[in-house]
Amino acid sequence: MRQEIQIIQVAPEITYRNFEPSERIRARVGKELGRLESHFPKITACKVLVEGGLGRRRTGDLAQVHLHFVLPGGKEVSVSEMGDEKHAHEDVMVAIRDAFRAAERQLKSVQPDPRMEAGVQKTRISGKIARFIADEPAGFIRGEDGVDHYFHANESTGTPFDQLRVGDAVTFRPDAGEKGPMARSVHRRRA
Repeated sequence: MRQEIQIIQVAPEITYRNFEPSERIRARVGKELGRLESHFPKITACKVLVEGGLGRRRTGDLAQVHLHFVLPGGKEVSVSEMGDEKHAHEDVMVAIRDAFRAAERQLKSVQPDPRMEAGVQKTRISGKIARFIADEPAGFIRGEDGVDHYFHANESTGTPFDQLRVGDAVTFRPDAGEKGPMARSVHRRRA
């Protein structure tokens, strides 16, 4: 049975090729995704491919980052940052930064910042994971406002949903869902 949903937000698909990423690289990608999502919460799908270069200047083996975003209505934005004549992308962290900045510029030209549309800046709040729903990839976060906010696995950014635990400190963007308060762009805070 096919279910029609207007806007489906799915967890980012992140792939690393030709190298094993360090925790620092994974954290940077998560941070950049969270930053982008806070400005453009209507991104419905995202693919990130980070290819590690071996730093060989003569062969042009530089770090490359490819980003692909799908927006409501089927609009798509793609970015490929593949180094330049100065070889700045021998450092994968620089390539990640440059790719996400380029994506932000493209997204601004395609989709206005929803915070500016409403004239209100949506802020993040803190909370703790209160409970999970049995047999579902979802749970509830008790926000600093004392309200339980529903969240789906797709809203977990930076940390895979299955690695979250009851009591984990998180930050999130509160939103109004169809059935009550909802948490978007959930990030686990480091202790």
